[in-house]
Order: sequence, then structure tokens, then C-alpha cells
Amino acid sequence: MRITTKVRYGLRALLQIAVTYDGTPVPLSAIAESQEISRKYLEQLVASLRRADLIGSRKGVHGGYFLTREPKDISLWDVFCTLEGCTPLVECIPNPESCNRANFCTTRGIWELLDQKLQEFWESFTLQDLINRLPEIEQTLENETHLPLVNTER
Repeated sequence: MRITTKVRYGLRALLQIAVTYDGTPVPLSAIAESQEISRKYLEQLVASLRRADLIGSRKGVHGGYFLTREPKDISLWDVFCTLEGCTPLVECIPNPESCNRANFCTTRGIWELLDQKLQEFWESFTLQDLINRLPEIEQTLENETHLPLVNTER
């Protein structure tokens, strides 16, 4: 399994928005700058996140993006499926008929188990879990690089 740039950047953007979960919208420009993501690419990501109703937006001078649910109610699986799709590791897991060996395949069971465990893993973490780890992570990064992980200044 490979975690794509889409998922990594989308999660960083969501985390930036989640850190300010007080209802204050976060401008796209602030996310792009602090997370070092091109604005054009970020626009594509937030469009997907909006369609999935993970974030909403407000227009105007004090506009931007905000979470539609509490950070504790958004799992990393939600983010992953929104940005990458809930594609199984191998096609024969949801569609055994796609493979003429599915009925006697020695490895199909392990692919099913791995797919299930990966989903359980991603579902077991929420944006709130990441927020709770921010002070610890930021302190480590600041000590090593002197750069903040999430810039919440507007």
C-alpha cells in the first residue's frame, strides 16, 4: 500500500483546518502557505473534501474552509476513502468472479485479512488523535529544524 500525495496533502490541509475547530474558517491561502502546497492542487483537494461533506466553506473577507464535523468524528479512513477511494488491495476481494482462481487461491485469504486490518487501522485514528499529538510533534520538529509543523496564525 502506498500513501499518495493526494492523501498526505489532503490530511495536512484538514489538520490545518481542524486545529482551528472553533468555527473560524481557514483561508485557502493560509493553508497553501503554511503547508507548502500549491494553491491549484489544494483547490482540487478541498473540492473533494467538500463533496464528501468533511469540510464546508464560507465566502467573503472572513471566508475560508471549516470542518463540518468535530475532529473526533472524522477518521483517517474517511479522509483516505474521500481522496483515494476505498479500493481493495486486490480486485478479487470484493469481486471473486474477477479471478478464475478465487475459489482455490491460497493467498486470497491473506489479502482479505490484510485489507480488513488496514481499514481497521485507518478507522482507529481521527483528526482529533492527530491534534492531540501536535504539541509533542511540534516540539520535536522545532528542536530539530526550528520550523513549526502547523501555522495557525492568520
